[in-house]
Amino acid sequence: MSTKPREDPRLDAGRSAWPLDLRAIMDSVETMKQHLDGTDDPILLILKAHLLVEERLRDVLARICRSPEEVPAARLSFHQVLCLCRAVVGRQEDPAWGFVARLNEVRNRMAHRLEPGNLDELLGSVVEKLGSGYADRLKTPVDRFRAAAFYACGYFDAIRGSIRLREAYVAENEV
Repeated sequence: MSTKPREDPRLDAGRSAWPLDLRAIMDSVETMKQHLDGTDDPILLILKAHLLVEERLRDVLARICRSPEEVPAARLSFHQVLCLCRAVVGRQEDPAWGFVARLNEVRNRMAHRLEPGNLDELLGSVVEKLGSGYADRLKTPVDRFRAAAFYACGYFDAIRGSIRLREAYVAENEV
């Protein structure tokens, strides 16, 4: 028997009338909830958060490209995509960038070591990048990490949906 609550079918009917951006936001939130709320396993949470953030960063990069279909051939690593997005967006002082950089370090540590260390401490080291005491109201490191991952994904959702994010180069006839 499934423990997942059923969504009200009236919501789907109403969604078709929403503006595209609002639909995209709601879909993004639902995707985050599905993946981040679906487990309390710290390893899975780190991996899923990493993938959710990577998807958003690659979307930001694609939005600024005149020919985004050319980007995958470059085989950019997560770190390279992160650096490019930081260079394009700026706002390096925003804590979400540090969160994502540390998330990538922790994910790499897990991928390349049989014993990555104390998972609660690793989760805490990622969350701390959002500021000391971030999500302290939540009881467990897993819950704090989950809240921080929601924040980071929302931050990059806002960037990828921003009207300020534009193609870096326009054709001569479009100037």
